Amino acid sequence: MSVRGIVVTLVATTMTAGALVSAAPAAHAADTIIVWADAAHAPVIQQLLPEGYADLSVTVVAKDPATVRADLAAATAGNAPDVIWGDLAWTGELATAKSIVPVTLTKKRAKKFGANVLAGSQVGADRYGLPVQISNLALVTNTKLVPQQPTSFATLSAVALQLKKDKKVKVPFALPQGPGANPWSTFPLFSGVGGYLFGRASTGGLDPTDIGLASKALRTNSSLIDQWNSSGLLDSTLSVDAARTAFAKGKSAFWLAGPEDLAALLKLSFIYRIGSVPPIVSKLKAVPLLTVHGFMLTRFAARHGVQDEASALVGRFLSKPKTQLALANASSWFPANTVAQAQVATGGGRIRAVGNAGVDGVPMPNIPQAGAVWEPYGTAWSVSTSGPAATPAKAAFRIAQDAAVAAVG
Repeated sequence: MSVRGIVVTLVATTMTAGALVSAAPAAHAADTIIVWADAAHAPVIQQLLPEGYADLSVTVVAKDPATVRADLAAATAGNAPDVIWGDLAWTGELATAKSIVPVTLTKKRAKKFGANVLAGSQVGADRYGLPVQISNLALVTNTKLVPQQPTSFATLSAVALQLKKDKKVKVPFALPQGPGANPWSTFPLFSGVGGYLFGRASTGGLDPTDIGLASKALRTNSSLIDQWNSSGLLDSTLSVDAARTAFAKGKSAFWLAGPEDLAALLKLSFIYRIGSVPPIVSKLKAVPLLTVHGFMLTRFAARHGVQDEASALVGRFLSKPKTQLALANASSWFPANTVAQAQVATGGGRIRAVGNAGVDGVPMPNIPQAGAVWEPYGTAWSVSTSGPAATPAKAAFRIAQDAAVAAVG
């Protein structure tokens, strides 16, 4: 989701520095830093670097995020980028392939980012990405139906079920699960009862041998999932669109929404509150997953003779609050820099409210083994919230744990 390039009509000019945008791959010039970015962020990078950086021109090339990893793997020194924009969940895969190199942040600059957010690009003892923007889910409450915000999930559940019993709503809790019990949507409840995806090794990176789909805490609290199923609080078939529609029409008092729902939030005709999912179990936080996008430094920067400049561009300039705010605003996401976070006004402050709900969130796992947990996790949640014929959650997640461990090997 970043862009780099040189406008074809400007190539022949006498400019020696600048940020220009191109949709086509360009040969690497010795005095140029090449950045691959998506179409939403390319113009922003261009505007932020009109004179280039560190006496070098900056070429921003528009790239489809879906092809960045494959294109980077196929690139040659002549057309390869020095910096790429993308999902920092890629960092484990790309670092293992030696396609990217560590990013350096001074202690002063690192303090402007949440430790959990920085951990999202940690591979072993090294950090391989600069976080720029964050997406997560937050709890949205219809204040006409629920004037007082529940301070515990037990209270939320009781209020939601009573509203349904009184026929004031049709969907007690608009948690979009189906199809497949999307882990993105259900993770706040999963974390709230003590489940986790991967633990961390002593070096700081994720430990693929420590899988927590059936952690001790989750097994202890699994009866809560069974209660949510038997009471009808959750519905494994409720889709993203159905959840959004139910809340928008006043047929549900509670909804989980993210930055991608900004347009829907702005259209709502009633007053609502955006906040965090309240605690489910004492001493545990019900936190969402975080998708973190940002910049990565490629191995080609050294071969191009621009590693020092490209590293400074990422670790210094692109980490600044003003820079991060401009880039995050381009996609209505929450900036990763904590100074920039306080300045977000997108959607009348709605994006700031959503982002604040994810302050303790868990970044999407960035290790190649992450793919092993998603299907077992989704299946376990789906079969344990599928109504009268549901599998008890404790058994469902034990099966999921075994499947994930076997897949990781």
